Amino acid sequence: MTTPAPAPPVPPDHPGPYKIGKLEFPFWTGGPGFTLAKISYPAVEDDGWLAHADRSDGPYPAIVLAPATWTGANLYDWFTDYVVRHGYIVFRYFPENIMALDPHMHADTITDALDKLVDVNHDRFNPLRGMVDTSRFGAAGVSLGGAGALIAAARDKRVRAVIGFAPGRNEREPQKYALIDTEVGRLATPVLIMSGQNDRISPGSGVHYHDLVPQGYKTYLEITGGNHVQFLDPSDVDIRLPGLPRDGKPGITFAEQHATANIYATAFFNAALKGQDVCQSYVNGDLCQIALKEGVLCDMRHLTGPLPAPPPPAGVIAAATAAAAAPLAVLGSAAQAGVSLLAGATRGVDALVRGVGRTLRDAAGSFTGRPAP
Repeated sequence: MTTPAPAPPVPPDHPGPYKIGKLEFPFWTGGPGFTLAKISYPAVEDDGWLAHADRSDGPYPAIVLAPATWTGANLYDWFTDYVVRHGYIVFRYFPENIMALDPHMHADTITDALDKLVDVNHDRFNPLRGMVDTSRFGAAGVSLGGAGALIAAARDKRVRAVIGFAPGRNEREPQKYALIDTEVGRLATPVLIMSGQNDRISPGSGVHYHDLVPQGYKTYLEITGGNHVQFLDPSDVDIRLPGLPRDGKPGITFAEQHATANIYATAFFNAALKGQDVCQSYVNGDLCQIALKEGVLCDMRHLTGPLPAPPPPAGVIAAATAAAAAPLAVLGSAAQAGVSLLAGATRGVDALVRGVGRTLRDAAGSFTGRPAP
């Protein structure tokens, strides 16, 4: 009986086949206290709280998502749900200080979140045990969370791909951002940065960060008519940060900006974390050029550099480890048998020596007329 060939991966511009399970829990980041974290994962039941995990294709790559200032984990369903349906686990959180303006807080929290995902994967009582591919981590963030994601990827080598959605920058804090620029300049991880054409909160920051990234795989995409705030879930709230200008009026809807961003984000992660090279056409190839000609994108900048080959999934590694261990186990058994045989031979020789010794003592006693000792 022949094994059927695996189904081809779903293109990033189509809805993914997986359903969504959700898990919430208190999350200690090492700061002043606990915050709330959410994990969304492929499940066998749709939108189910603690739904049974879909283990058919696990373990899955995991992405940590950092929120924008004054927001939390609840404003990013647009991104989370889409990529989970394409076979990813997404960890998102409420920041320790929702009003903090320092991207380093998000960089630290992303590292803490990666540690937590490792713990979850090994916790025998967690429903996601064994579901997280800890060799394929990604990071993403919005606004200052996007800047934090870039810093985290520069610091933590476990992050194998990073996306900054309209990564934030405050020119009024030159010393702080000079340090951030230095850190982003050390990035050696594949990077995708997306901005909106009408962004007035962090205008030009996406290009700035893109240019800082040294030689390697990096892409900058600008969405025609998009702005800064529409990288959040749809809302009637007018988000305006003190000291910053009001965001530009969008030329497209929330849904249109989300749909465009999701296609390129999913394609990028598929290429960088799953090794689906065909998806690079969306990010910087022929399909990207078509989007530019059709006006979906108004800017694309890309530095050609080979994506690092993703490690094999954890299940493959485990199988290879077991296969490699098998000959060693046989060798170990043979060595143990050899040791046992040698020990037996040694005992036999020792008994023979003791027997010869007794015979000689008996003979000496008979010759001298005294009993042997």
